[in-house]
Amino acid sequence: MGSTASSRLRSIGSTPAPESSRDGSADPHYGHPMGETRKGPLDGYRILELTTTVSGPMAAMTLADQGAEVLKIEPPFTGDTARFLGPARNGMAAMFATVNRNKKSVCLDLKVDEERAIFLDLVRTADALIENYRPGVLDRMGLGYEALSAIRPELVYASITGYGTGPYENRRVFDPLIQATAGTAAAQGGDDPENIRMIIFDKVTALTTAQAVTAALLERARTGRGQYLPITMLESALSYQWPDVMWSRTYIGEGVSSGPGELADWFPTFQAADGPVSIILVSDGALELFSIWREASLHTDPRFATPALREANIDELVAEVNALIADVPVAEVCATLDVFGVPVARVNTLDEVFDDEQVRHLGAIIETEHPDGGPMRIARPPVPFGGVRETAETFPAKHAPRLGENSAAVLGELGVDSETIARLLARDAQNAAAVHAMLEARAAAEAASTDD
Repeated sequence: MGSTASSRLRSIGSTPAPESSRDGSADPHYGHPMGETRKGPLDGYRILELTTTVSGPMAAMTLADQGAEVLKIEPPFTGDTARFLGPARNGMAAMFATVNRNKKSVCLDLKVDEERAIFLDLVRTADALIENYRPGVLDRMGLGYEALSAIRPELVYASITGYGTGPYENRRVFDPLIQATAGTAAAQGGDDPENIRMIIFDKVTALTTAQAVTAALLERARTGRGQYLPITMLESALSYQWPDVMWSRTYIGEGVSSGPGELADWFPTFQAADGPVSIILVSDGALELFSIWREASLHTDPRFATPALREANIDELVAEVNALIADVPVAEVCATLDVFGVPVARVNTLDEVFDDEQVRHLGAIIETEHPDGGPMRIARPPVPFGGVRETAETFPAKHAPRLGENSAAVLGELGVDSETIARLLARDAQNAAAVHAMLEARAAAEAASTDD
């Protein structure tokens, strides 16, 4: 990153970082002391990533954000399929750039004996491996857990699949299918099932995997042994949604006190004069305070006397509240109810998130620049290890890598001879040119179809 690019970096809405404190420690509300980049808690650990799309890449990125060295092993020519998904600029897809920061990309064709041998040498240097190949693929290539643990007993091997073993083992998996199987879609729409409009369980599985790998590394510190971690998207989904989506189905048999049905039914949005607003009227106190503000009698209305009745008559409650705030701007609704102690928030559009005063205060969204993709936004890593938070000034070197960007350095460090490295790099350069031409042709075709 050159000085010009660096000068453009900033955290949206953040306050300039102060000088370090007298003892050299960082102010916990700002960036790193004296502009230094702090090493994360996983510094010194090496993770090999054999994954594509979101669940595996995001898991590995979480570990990379926390200081681990992540080597993303990608097949020549195409690399991770996420490189071609969604909005892109100069061949760098936004999704790939978002879940692959702070990694090193190494191109190896694991179907070729020579390159598989190089990969095995990398395994001997690794602390953990994350893969999300279809079940059995790596075993057939001689790269399953049994084979790799034989040469690296300390290896933590995390294997992500959609369903694991069993009747669904060989099914192709996408997030909406997990939502369907886990009952999530039915929970959103009742008689009219509807998927959540995000790949929620890819991301939940990513966080599950990152936490599991870290826990296994902690156990290894005590025992000296690695282990195999079979992680399924379905089990991750069920575990994630259980406390609320399945609360009415948790206890078995009789003797369970009655209560509201689905928790999701408690939380409608309401319509103020100039837009939607979220108000939580679950408690009797909140409903009474809202009624006092609007000089209404909702809290004494027998239809809304208890949380269970409010849920049963939620459509009527929404209509009553909407009528009471129909001429009140959202800002006034939020400001007044906040003073009253009633939980409330403006319903932001995606573009309004960037200007939300709390988001800006936290500096939660960083504007940075990718050497290929150009100016971009990212959500800052949410946890400030060591009392310091990532800032635009400490973040720019962590861009998502080009395909094979770090092959030469990593293979050279491993001791691969220069002739082999040169041959592999020449192949990768030829492949990169072909991929770039393919992307340019696709972009031109899309532009032409838009013009038509």
